[in-house]
Amino acid sequence: MLNAAFLQGILGASSLVLGALVGVFWQPRKTFSAAIMAFGSGTLLSVIAFEITIPIHRQSGFLPLLFGFLAGGILFTGITHYIDQKGGFLRKPASSRRYLIEHRQEQVSDVLNRLAQIEVMKTLPLNERQAIAPFIKPIYIQPGEVLCQEGTPGEYFYMIVEGEAQVRRDQKVLNTMRAGEVFGEMSLLTGEPRSATVIAQTPMRLYQLHQRHFNDVLSWSPHLAWALSRALARRLRFSTDSRVAVEKNLDRWRQKLIDKVELDLLLTEDPAILEGLVKHSAPVAIVVGTLIDNIPEAAVIGMNVGEHNFGWSFLLAVFISNFPEALSSASGMKQAGTGRIQILALWVAVVLLSGFCAVAGYSLGSTMPYLFVAVAKALAGGAILAMLASTMMPEAYELGGSSVVFSTILGFLLGFFVSSSYI
Repeated sequence: MLNAAFLQGILGASSLVLGALVGVFWQPRKTFSAAIMAFGSGTLLSVIAFEITIPIHRQSGFLPLLFGFLAGGILFTGITHYIDQKGGFLRKPASSRRYLIEHRQEQVSDVLNRLAQIEVMKTLPLNERQAIAPFIKPIYIQPGEVLCQEGTPGEYFYMIVEGEAQVRRDQKVLNTMRAGEVFGEMSLLTGEPRSATVIAQTPMRLYQLHQRHFNDVLSWSPHLAWALSRALARRLRFSTDSRVAVEKNLDRWRQKLIDKVELDLLLTEDPAILEGLVKHSAPVAIVVGTLIDNIPEAAVIGMNVGEHNFGWSFLLAVFISNFPEALSSASGMKQAGTGRIQILALWVAVVLLSGFCAVAGYSLGSTMPYLFVAVAKALAGGAILAMLASTMMPEAYELGGSSVVFSTILGFLLGFFVSSSYI
């Protein structure tokens, strides 16, 4: 029976290698991945209901189900969150997006706190600062570095968070700028070359806003437009050669900006942020996270070996659900720079470890009292449901839309049809 448990555990996880092969050498259409994911979700839901929940309820009642499912969900959620923080977030699109959202929330929170100290941002409503924050890029500058060069085109607007910078024109020092001040906006507003050179005097931390984002922000933030107008007017004290022209432009900009105010902004993912998150991923953590995803399934396969009511529907559901998971994970690992041989070797290792998990499940099921085994099965069922709710089903719907409804129904009916032969 140990050999049977090992072989069935490997069989259920073997689609991980198939999915990894596809992810390494070919990327299928999203609708195809969504259909498989939804079909696997449907079959897993069916076998959880008919091969785990009903038998346990018949023999042990409702309490083992309640305790096991809740404990399984809590345990699975806690462990996967820890794995994600250690670099395993890239194993699935859903966990990648969840990590990205959390990362962005932390980043935005820090930016918002610091924006409140910037001269032109103090008077902005919170909702406008929140909308601006995702476009801001923090940069760090060493003393002596040139931030703006007189006579060159301007591409960025800068906000000083920490440090000091010197403003020069024709080798003459005009001003020293400190934390809370801004510069670079005049060139972006006029389209003319930089009117002065700005050089860091101390180590500096700045927020950088690209011209394309600067223009968008101004179009829907009249408060920022007015704040920049006041800042420019004050700066005229240090430069009188173009004062009349600037004052005329200020009136024109002010009216134009107010006429163009928009209330909504469509935020898009910043490729630079995504690239940075990929670099923080860890292949080992990805594999460990995937193994955690498969332990409950392999354990149930092992515990069911030798039982008369065990059906192939559970094995089929695990096989189908593992394929798209490995496909997306292998694609993510490939983006992170992991070699093809290493990716495939890691997934083969996961398949073998799943076999040993099935053996452990069989040993547990054959030696422990049934009540203990019932709770263990319920715990595994809760973990599988947590995995379905947090990753597979949301991913399937996002990739395939409403069409995944039919794939899920067909998967559920197939699981029921096969399971009904053993009920």
